[in-house]
Amino acid sequence: MLVHKGECLFDHWNFDFYAENPQIKSPSKKYRDLPVEKRLRSVNVLFSFLNLVAEKNYVGVDFYDGSMMYDFDTDTTTICDIDFFREKTTINDMGENYWGSKRLKAPEEYILNETIDERTNVFTLGAMIFHIFGSFTEEEIKIRYKCRCFLPCSIEQWELDEKAYEVLLKAVALKPEERYQTVKEFQEKWELLYR
Repeated sequence: MLVHKGECLFDHWNFDFYAENPQIKSPSKKYRDLPVEKRLRSVNVLFSFLNLVAEKNYVGVDFYDGSMMYDFDTDTTTICDIDFFREKTTINDMGENYWGSKRLKAPEEYILNETIDERTNVFTLGAMIFHIFGSFTEEEIKIRYKCRCFLPCSIEQWELDEKAYEVLLKAVALKPEERYQTVKEFQEKWELLYR
């Protein structure tokens, strides 16, 4: 059995503990404090993983930052908790309660019988990258839950350059046909900036 070390980057089961012990940094906060280069390497792992998922004719379901573990000793990113992935193309058979974090879900993940495909994975990955390099207030995140819609951070709250921001805006376009059509296409645009 292969065992990976690391800390989950969205360990919701510990949120109360962190609130009661503000001197202890959550894995998410420690991760955000890493140099940009290390987080860019994590993004490369996400691209590689989702490309492999597509090659195997699957789509990610319930894929979010809770599916990432980071080992701060070895700077290794590991993907976990992928048991809901489905063969593509599939549909949203649950309506607004479809699997996934409301902080990062694509619009089609709220609508019964909508197609869930690689463009959905493009959206989710774009939203995750916005979280890795953008800053959001608690109020902005609450709006996402209330409106059932991912909203990118403002350019002023963005850590990378404007070109990267523009690449991500296309990834999180509300209409699937306006996004990159594949994770590979998205990655090619991203790698023009960060190789």
